[in-house]
Formats: sequence, structure tokens, C-alpha cells
Amino acid sequence: MKFSFRVTILGILLTLITITVVALGVNSYRNVRFAGHDLSSQILEQTSERIDQQAHAVLSVATLQGRMNQLLLQSGQFPINDFSRLAPYWLEVMHAYPRFTRLSLGIEATGEWYYVRHTPNDKLALGTLRRNPQTNKLELSTYWPEDFPRKPFYFNQDKTDEDPRLRPWYRAAKAAGKQTWSPTYVFFGAEGFPDVPGVSCSTPVFGPDGRLLGALTSSFGLYEICDYLATLRIGQGGFAIIVEERADGSRQVIGHPQRDVILRSVSQPGKPPVSELVPTDELSDLRVRDFLEYLPPAGQGPSAGDPSQRVHFIHDGVHYLGSYSRLSDPDAPNWLICVILPEADVLGRVQEHSRETFLIGLGVFALAVVASLLVSRRISTKLEYLARETTAIGQWHLQPRPVAHSMVREVDRLAVATEETKTGLRSFQKYVPADLVRRLLASGQEAELGGECRTVSIFFSDIANFTSIAEKLSPMELVNHLGEYLGACSHEILETRGTVDKYIGDAIMAFWGAPEPNPQHALAACTAALRCQQTVNQLAGEWEKRGLPPFATRIGIHTGEAVVGNIGSAARLNYTLIGDAVNLASRLEGLNKYYGTAILISEATFQEAKGVLARPLDWVSVKGKTQAVLVYELLGLKGEVSRDDENLVELYGRALAHYRAQDWASALQLFEEVLRLRPGDPPAQQMVGRCQSYAVQGPGNDWDGVYRMDAK
Repeated sequence: MKFSFRVTILGILLTLITITVVALGVNSYRNVRFAGHDLSSQILEQTSERIDQQAHAVLSVATLQGRMNQLLLQSGQFPINDFSRLAPYWLEVMHAYPRFTRLSLGIEATGEWYYVRHTPNDKLALGTLRRNPQTNKLELSTYWPEDFPRKPFYFNQDKTDEDPRLRPWYRAAKAAGKQTWSPTYVFFGAEGFPDVPGVSCSTPVFGPDGRLLGALTSSFGLYEICDYLATLRIGQGGFAIIVEERADGSRQVIGHPQRDVILRSVSQPGKPPVSELVPTDELSDLRVRDFLEYLPPAGQGPSAGDPSQRVHFIHDGVHYLGSYSRLSDPDAPNWLICVILPEADVLGRVQEHSRETFLIGLGVFALAVVASLLVSRRISTKLEYLARETTAIGQWHLQPRPVAHSMVREVDRLAVATEETKTGLRSFQKYVPADLVRRLLASGQEAELGGECRTVSIFFSDIANFTSIAEKLSPMELVNHLGEYLGACSHEILETRGTVDKYIGDAIMAFWGAPEPNPQHALAACTAALRCQQTVNQLAGEWEKRGLPPFATRIGIHTGEAVVGNIGSAARLNYTLIGDAVNLASRLEGLNKYYGTAILISEATFQEAKGVLARPLDWVSVKGKTQAVLVYELLGLKGEVSRDDENLVELYGRALAHYRAQDWASALQLFEEVLRLRPGDPPAQQMVGRCQSYAVQGPGNDWDGVYRMDAK
């Protein structure tokens, strides 16, 4: 349905006002409905859940591995004092679970300790802390797996202070009498290994009599949790931390996006520096310290699995939103997941909504004022487009475009009429070269009889045995089959900026260099000829599948001067070319039949077309001409031909030189080599026959090396 101009303007104005009112109402409702609370709750809750899942993935592996190690030792599959049997198994476990920092076993009776640990460069190392029976001191040895137990890379004769029974994880397991989590502590570093903060899942090992034999650990470093927290993106400036609540009521930050916040080096008089966890009240991140002040005392917060609790606090004049929740697994360490988010990251959206409401209100006023101008401009744009299309038609640019429909009836009718005009002219264009029409239209003058002399490249093609093929097809089948062939060849000619002059039955006449100049007209003509042959060869297989006879095309090309222009009478003109060069191109096409070739070009074309590979075949004087022409067989474009083709050109050229010099024996030998390189080569067979004949009878005293054709 189409509308008048006035109805269109009124409808658009009413539509714009309605849309504006609806947009204001919806936007206001959305601002009220989703202001602040829901958005912040979702961000904080989802972040806490993600951290809880990540922590569970790490902690559950440690607890399961601890129980597995306990069963293996208590069942007697691994003797508790034979680390040489236990070590290979632990090495495999550490390979399978790279999250583990260390697996270890402390012995209650002797204070000895055995462990497998990851090094900072992700290699595995084995360690033994054994008591020397002579000195009664604990000696620490650390090995690479391939050197155990012969060659430690680190050895210390006095490491009594490393007695595992004194370590937090051992005391926790011994006191609980069951699997438990140690408080966070610092893993000591052996030679070349830095200290790292970590936590251990401690599992006691009991003998058949219920006596404590030792304690196992499945340990991992907290830096993995820190690295995970660093990957979280919480708003623009939010972050998350992990806080441990200890039995003495204190809190310790054990996870932070920045590793160096939780661990520091402390110097002691007369002793080397040691690493320790940073006390909460000395943290460098003051935001965390302010946040922790708003938390209830340790042990009074939410239980495992409870929803997150909300906190609002101010630091350095900036308002922050926060949440804290305990790990959902009741058997997990007593850790709190804390998320801190600048309030502006959430309420900034509310502020944007307020600005949007104001801008929309302002837009209503602006739209009411300029709506008519915009609509008028929209319509005038359509009209300007149609004017440009009309100008393009005058310049013979007839590319089809979608109809520029308009809701205004009159404009729409004009757009449809414009495209219909272009459709009719495109049909007319099929009868006349488009470049010629454009030049005539650009000149503003009527076409007149006459022409000009130009150097052009002229192309003639013909179908071999067309008469016998035509006898096998009905007239309609022949027209359709021939149309497909002519269309494919014409496409290649037009793609190389050629002009299709005319179709003469099954023959095509075309030329390059007119009406538009083309400095590379000879190369373009040769390229089109090669592409035509390739296309026809590709179509041959498809034609045979459809039960149609294949076509074999023969092409001749010559470059020379011809008169190009409007030839005919004042009543009817034909843009074509005439001259001796046209006749020679036609004769070259016919020579293909004699030489058994597909594409023949003249010497003038060969010299003009740089970048083609062609072999000189013969000096020929075609029927109707006395002057001899050196004829070449076009083989391909340089870079697209094979090495055999290049060898053929070189070998045939040498043979032709001996032939020209009447050295029949040498010429015969070389032409026979050509036949060995390309068996059945028709031109070489022709020349072999001539050499054999001339060697016996001689060519005559007036022989000049030219082969004179007495037929077309």
C-alpha cells in the first residue's frame, strides 16, 4: 500500500512521538526496577560462587588423595619406613595432579620426614629427612627423581629444626585424630627453592593397635589461588580475597590478586631472612583492612552454604560494596570468600539511565521540531538518487540495482520506471559494444560514417568440424549449444577489455585497442585466447555428460594497423575495423587446420605481447598475400607453462634455424628429437616430411624458406 506525501509526513510524525513516549515510560520503569541492588547482588553472588567452585576443585583433590595414602599405608601395601617404594607412586600422583605442591609423610617415632614436591620450574624433587644414628641429628637430602637415592643435589647435616612433629600440619592431624586442614603456613624452601605460603590437608596414620604412626600431607601453594583471583574481572575496579579464620579468633588474608600482599621477608639479628604471612593489620592494601573492620568477630559469620552477607564501607572517600561467605563444603578449611566492588561500578549504570531519560526528553522536543525537515530530506534523498541513476543511464552505466522503493506513491513509481528503463537498455547493449556507446554519449554528438587508423590486435576463432557437428543436432539444440560456447568465449574476451565485433556463424571476430586505448592489447588478446581454450576444454566434459558433442576451437591473432570506426551507410552503421591486418588474422585462424594447432599468432603479435611463450612454426605466405609471415604457436603465459614447453620452444627453434639454412640432416635430427619430446606433434611431423623430401629432391634454386599456402 502506497501513501500520499501529506499522509506520509503525518504518519511519521505521529509514529516518532508515540515511540518517544513509550521509550520514556519503559526507560523510567527499567531504572526504578533494576536500580543498583539487583545488579550488585548478582555480581557479588556469582563471583563468590565461582571462587567457591575453584576452591572446591583444589581442596577436594587434596582430601581424596590424603585418604588414599592413608589406606595404602595402613593396609601395609607400602611400608611406612620404606620411602623407596612409596616415592614412585607419589611421583605418578604429582604428574597426574600438578596442582599439588607437596605430598609428604612424617614419622612419629623418629621425627623423620619423606616428601615429593614441585619445584618452581615445574620439575619434581624428592626429599628425605633421616636421623643419623651416630649424631642423632636429622639430615636433609633432596634428590632429582633420576638420582634417588644415590646422589642428592642438596644435603644438610643438621636440620633438626625441620622435625615434622613440630610443624603446624602435623600437630593439627595429631590433635584432631582425623583428617583435618592445617592453618596456613610458609613452606620452607630448600636450596634454590623460594619460600611459598601454603596449606596442607593432614591425615593421621594409625597402626593395627591404634597407635599413631605418623601423619600424611597433601599440600598446595596459595599462589595458585592468588593467580586465579588475579584473572577475575569484577566490574571496573572490583577484586576478591580469601580470608582464613583461625582457632585463636584471628584472621589472616591468604589469597589476594597480588601475591606480594600476603607474604613478606623478615630479617632476624644474626640469622638469614625468613618469610612470613603478612599480619592483617599490616597489609599494604588498605581497602582490605577497612573492609575487614566491618566483618563480625571470627566464628560469628555465616556458616558453610549460607548466602553471602553484604557490606558497605568507605575508603579514601570512595564508596565500596562488599560481600563475604564461607566455603560451601563443611569439611573445607575455615575460609571466607570476600568480594569488594566500587559502588560506582554498579550505580554508574543508574546515573547513565538518568542521563538517558533527560536526553530522551530533550530528543522529544528536537524530534518534534525537525521531524518534518528530516522526512523531507529523506524523500529528497530518494529523488537525488533517482537523478543520479538517470545521469548514469545517460552515460550508459546500466548496472542493475534494487528498486529504491518509497512509501510516497509518486516517488516509488519513478524509481520503478527508472529500473525498467535500465532493463530495456541492457537488452539493447547486447547488440552494441558498451564502450562505444559511452564514448558517443560522452561526446554529445550523433554517430557519423568514418574511422581512424589504429594499431590493434585482431582475434578470429572458429569451431573445428562444425558442419558435421551441426548435422547431428536439431536447429534448436544447435542454437542453444552454440550460444553456450559463444557466451563462454565472449566472457573471456570482455574480461580482458576486448571488443566483440561480430559472430559469423560459429566464428567470433574480436579486437583489442579500440574503442578504448589499451597499451597491452597484444598480451590481452593472447590471454583471452588461452582462457577461451581452457574454458572450452572444461565445458567439454560437461557437454559430454549431457549428450552434446564437444567443440574444439581454433584461434588466430594478428597485430597491425586497421581502420577502426563506423563502417556502413548513413542509414545504418557498424562499429568494426577493416584492412589487410584483418584478413591476415582470419588466415592465421585457418592455418591451425594445416598445422594441427589450436592458437596461431603472427610475429607482430609475438613481438608486441611481452610475457607469452610461443614457438616459431614456419614462414608462411597465406593465400592472397605475397609477403611471408613468421607464424608462432601460442603455448601459454610465462609463469604458467611447464619446463617441457620451454624445452620444446628452444629445440624447435634450433631445428627451424637449420631448416632455414637448408641443413636438412641437422634439421631432421632436431625435428625428430621434438617428436620424441612430444610424440605425434603435428608441426614437427610436417617439418620432418619436408626435410626428408628436400634432402632427396632439393627445394629448388629459388627456395627462400617460405611455405606458400594455396588455400584458406
